[in-house]
Amino acid sequence: MELKALDLFCGMGGLSWGLKATGVIQPLWAVDNYKPATTIYQCNLPNANVLNIDISKKANIRDLITKVQFSKGVDLVVGGSPCRGFTQIRNGQDTHSDPHNRLAIKFAEIVRELNPLAFIYENVPQLKNSRVFQPFLRKLKGRNSYRVTYEVVEAANFGNPSRRTRLFVVGLKWDIGRVPVIPTGLNIPHHQFWLNRDEQNGKIVYCPKLEEPWCSRLLDPNDPHLVNVEQAISDLPILEAKTTEVSHPYATPPQSAYQKWARQDVQETDGHAVPRIRPETRERLKAIVPGGNWRDLPEPLTYKIPDDPTSGQLRRSHYSAYRRLLPEGHSPTVQGHADFAYHYKYERALTPRELARLMGFTDDFRLGHEYHSVVQGIGNAVPPILAYSIANSLLAQLD
Repeated sequence: MELKALDLFCGMGGLSWGLKATGVIQPLWAVDNYKPATTIYQCNLPNANVLNIDISKKANIRDLITKVQFSKGVDLVVGGSPCRGFTQIRNGQDTHSDPHNRLAIKFAEIVRELNPLAFIYENVPQLKNSRVFQPFLRKLKGRNSYRVTYEVVEAANFGNPSRRTRLFVVGLKWDIGRVPVIPTGLNIPHHQFWLNRDEQNGKIVYCPKLEEPWCSRLLDPNDPHLVNVEQAISDLPILEAKTTEVSHPYATPPQSAYQKWARQDVQETDGHAVPRIRPETRERLKAIVPGGNWRDLPEPLTYKIPDDPTSGQLRRSHYSAYRRLLPEGHSPTVQGHADFAYHYKYERALTPRELARLMGFTDDFRLGHEYHSVVQGIGNAVPPILAYSIANSLLAQLD
């Protein structure tokens, strides 16, 4: 059995890469209006029909539906519309008026038109509290069209090295006769994946918040169900400063079960671009322990110009400012910009390949050698490990 899938708001293809890993679902159509992302998608999934269109426009939706129906339709529709109208990172802006919020309804309209066996939709958990959520569910359910369920899940519970809490909405055709079930993995509470900060004898120490037996499992390199930062990226090429954009062989043999899986028999990897870093930023990072951030800086480094109080205090005073990864813990949620976190060992930003590893992409997913557009695409992606788990569960229910 092979199921044909349409991926709406596909981005660079995290959701489709997870679907493809099932060996049953074939991503046949993909839609997005961000060209750098669809270019990466097409490079990695060359058999898909990738359309660079804006589906906020009715004419484009009609054209898409006509093309898909003409090619005998699809069995599965998946996607996650832009989250900027629902996310908490809004700096006081009105979230309800964001025009991107209506794209969730567009997803539901396309599902109803194409009438697939099932659908998978994902977004940030805050979608549940938005004005659009109940109309979105009603549009999907229709009159005995789909049985629908939703669940908030944490990617780290599925073996992902970084945290990412997402809302999934899954539907099965009504006549299949069952309400879909969404897996929750290890089902560890989200807050346990954060870090503890402790000060003892003037020394700052960070450690995972996980309770036992989970903490011991996290530190076990042979356990693929909980994966820390070091187990995810320690075998990648050693880069300490700005680099030329070339592929590199691995620095070491695989150091963990996750690394063995991620390599996929690849001998060298791309995506090793490192941006320039300011000397004062490097100086600050040297003073911050792994897991720490700007709060751990000595006072002379809290000024805009180090050691110069007349220059004023640093403006960057949010939690992620100058944050360094903790090797034995989970990465914070990967974001689409270079400075959301810095390497735990080297005073530099993370490379696209390191970010891709933290987001559950295997090394045979080609990234190229750009930096900012690729990092943005990774930050917007669905972790393929999470997509695979949700899709595999759905396949078992369909079977």
